[in-house]
Amino acid sequence: MSVPKGDRGKSGVQFVDTADTIEQRAMEVCKKWPKSYMFIITQRTVALASEVYEHAQKANAIMPQTEDERQERALELERALGANYAFARKIERAFSLFPICGQKDGRSQNEEAEKSGRLLEEFMTLCKDEENALKGNLHYVRKMELHKPPKQKGKGGAAKTE
Repeated sequence: MSVPKGDRGKSGVQFVDTADTIEQRAMEVCKKWPKSYMFIITQRTVALASEVYEHAQKANAIMPQTEDERQERALELERALGANYAFARKIERAFSLFPICGQKDGRSQNEEAEKSGRLLEEFMTLCKDEENALKGNLHYVRKMELHKPPKQKGKGGAAKTE
């Protein structure tokens, strides 16, 4: 049975799509900063966005069948969550210290400040969505039951036949 579009929630792997969006937008925005900011903030900001995506992908690729696999998936989710927190703080600091764009195309300084505010708000929303999706998936992974092989009967592993 299908769910009406308006009643649908986010899927369990939405964290991978959101991480991809964070990385793409970070690359788009950071390339607009002057080259003089590259070593100060741009490289690390993009690297953190990429870490979020890479760890989300790794976590999503692990379909736990054993306790070790479950722990590995949880670890990758935690790494993605940590990178997401660090990225949010870094991008917030970047916007507070450096203008996203100079005055271009006849826009005033106030218009540029509004544009920067909207971009920062977009990033904060994406980061919050990613945080919620990662935490939800992490909770699920920690609570999930693993498939256990059926117990064998009798000696030597062979089942008795009558």
